[in-house]
Amino acid sequence: ERRKMAWRLRGPVDAKLLRHIETLGVTRIGRRRPKRVPQVYEKPKAVSEIVSRLFSSPVSLLAACNQSRDFPVQKEDIPEVAFAGRSNVGKSSLLKALSVKTRIHVPVADRPGTTRSLDFYQIGPFLRIIDLPGYGFAYGQQELLAKWADLIDTCMDRRQVKRVMVVVDSRHGLKDSDVELIEKLNRARKRFQIVLTKADMLPPESLARVAQHTKQQLKVHRHAVPEVMVCSSQNKGGIKEIRSLLGSLISRPPSLKEEKKKAAKEKAEIARDHLKKKIGERKRRRNQKR
Repeated sequence: ERRKMAWRLRGPVDAKLLRHIETLGVTRIGRRRPKRVPQVYEKPKAVSEIVSRLFSSPVSLLAACNQSRDFPVQKEDIPEVAFAGRSNVGKSSLLKALSVKTRIHVPVADRPGTTRSLDFYQIGPFLRIIDLPGYGFAYGQQELLAKWADLIDTCMDRRQVKRVMVVVDSRHGLKDSDVELIEKLNRARKRFQIVLTKADMLPPESLARVAQHTKQQLKVHRHAVPEVMVCSSQNKGGIKEIRSLLGSLISRPPSLKEEKKKAAKEKAEIARDHLKKKIGERKRRRNQKR
């Protein structure tokens, strides 16, 4: 399979794409895999106020669904972004790396098929992220796998799912199961985008070739976003770009100035009510004395 992949990826590398990958700092320099970076809170250098506020907001597990009736109610002002991918491509690790201040409690393991339900995460009041079970391989019975497939199809029919991020292992590129999902999303007219993970395990030129080949494969799909995202959950390369992409999908929340004005107005109303009560109590006491 690796030989076939290497044969397909022969040819010149796009210099612009290679430069972009090098500036992201996602790839490895030597042969050894870099050491695991401790997940410490870092204030994100956000492209906009929306992104900085979004990823410093509290994150909570909204629902873990095994049936479609358990899905949370859709809200028009809260977009949903689904993350789909084969088992063991680093989908859960990517979701963990995306959250900043409050960590998303996503189960991560070396054994494939850790995600056993369809999980909805709420990031502040602005965004919902859906973690779909991995397809292609899982430690489960065939009935359970078929049930998950039906659940995923039902989830894709939700109106508020604005984009599906198809997570792909950069060492292998698009496999048959990934192509099946992409064709299904294209038929359903769902906007989707490819995210290449585990970029730290490839040298820059190999990664640029994989990204270039993936981009060419997407040309035939009308509802695909042409830009291919590249990231590494280990060294956090490319995570900032994915955050800014997710921030661009949400509708503009009220600015900090507007929120302060609203809070000041509410405070003034509370103070006014309190004063009215005090005046009323004083009048009552006077009447009682008389």
